[in-house]
Amino acid sequence: MAVAQTPALRIGAHVILDEKWSKNASRENRNFVAALKAQTKSGRIETLPSDRLYQLYQSGQLDCILTGGWPHDDPQLISKRVLTFEVRLLTLANTDLPARSQILVGRMKQFPPPALPLETTLVDWLPLQNLKQGFDLLRARRIDALLADPSHIQNAPQQTHEDIIAADLPAVKRFSVPLLCHDTDYNRDMIDMLDQETLTQ
Repeated sequence: MAVAQTPALRIGAHVILDEKWSKNASRENRNFVAALKAQTKSGRIETLPSDRLYQLYQSGQLDCILTGGWPHDDPQLISKRVLTFEVRLLTLANTDLPARSQILVGRMKQFPPPALPLETTLVDWLPLQNLKQGFDLLRARRIDALLADPSHIQNAPQQTHEDIIAADLPAVKRFSVPLLCHDTDYNRDMIDMLDQETLTQ
């Protein structure tokens, strides 16, 4: 379906979806994000802390957001196509998480704490506004692990994370993050276009 010629959109997300991220992302995720960026005013998806993301969206300053944790029940358009993240525990190199009796794990605040593959370890949780905060706390050793998709290991501006690795543990969970948009004719047509199977071919 052709999208009507109207001003491009402003789209926000919790995580940075840039070229560094694309190098480690799945083909389906790369294609979906590229199609979204083509719809935006700036050619990019803005990265914002959770509270600011929801505030700008509710006030109408953002047209759409990528989120798996929308806290409200009001009607919105939700894409069938989603970003899929395989969430794992990230930690500093040479850290043996199963050997510890207690750990503090950072997680994005909009997602509830999942069960972890650490049966004999006591886990405490620290809710985070964004992944950059998690990387900074992990590097400063103020948390022991960070719950994130490994494609985000290189996901902070002007930083590399060679010292941060995925723990040698099974994946924790797969998250599906849809596009959420205000209900307009233009957004409805755009989501119909994004949901077409040809995006992943």
